[in-house]
Amino acid sequence: MRIDSPGLTTDLDLLRLSGSTVTDHGDHLVIRTEANPTFWWGNFVLVPTAPRADEVDRWVARFEEEFPEAGHRAVGFALPGGGTQAWAELGWEVEGDVDLATTGLPVGTKVPDGIQVRALESDDDWEQSAQVGARDTAQDERKDRLVFERRRAAAQRGLVESGRAHWVGAFDGGRLVARLGIVRLGELARYQDVVTLASHRRRGLAGALVRAAGEWAFEDPAVKQLVIVAEDGGPAIGLYQRAGFAEVARHVGVSRPIA
Repeated sequence: MRIDSPGLTTDLDLLRLSGSTVTDHGDHLVIRTEANPTFWWGNFVLVPTAPRADEVDRWVARFEEEFPEAGHRAVGFALPGGGTQAWAELGWEVEGDVDLATTGLPVGTKVPDGIQVRALESDDDWEQSAQVGARDTAQDERKDRLVFERRRAAAQRGLVESGRAHWVGAFDGGRLVARLGIVRLGELARYQDVVTLASHRRRGLAGALVRAAGEWAFEDPAVKQLVIVAEDGGPAIGLYQRAGFAEVARHVGVSRPIA
């Protein structure tokens, strides 16, 4: 099954590298991450078309057939538009994403005084990264979220140690306040998990990290293009466009928890 979105194709490549399986059923893919069953977008169904209002029941049933024990439902669509309203009316969260890419080194920003930009290396660095990932979780859900974030951090660290990836952070007095990763995938390199704590936003940290990660990616002459994915309508798109990225595709996902 063909998927043209560089954001989705690199998502699938990253999932495979982390141990997930991707099974092609002809008109859809089933993605499964047995090591992290609470990872919604590691356990989902991906459809190559836009969502259609008359296919809601079909794709819900297909998900439930593949993941009968899951505490969530998640279906991705490789094209935007279509019948997303039908899903929203049934209580599903609809998330639109924009793929952006550049063939040049991103324009960076000056690192503020007192901030150290460096690679994540130690056990404490990766634990801080997991804590950053769980930063906005409600207290009664925090324990489960940290389990998820620590599993994800372990998978990311494995990619770094394999030489395929680079995770870089901004540290303020030893405290991780922003971080992101990038993974080399042949001719493409894909950014991952761009996060800046609310206390340190609008200080140029994300721009500096995007630049630093891009420099590392382009050290490999095989890499021809950098890819990053941002929430449709979100503030990050402007930051990436100012850094030199341009929109190349859009796609959408629908999800909900099981009460």
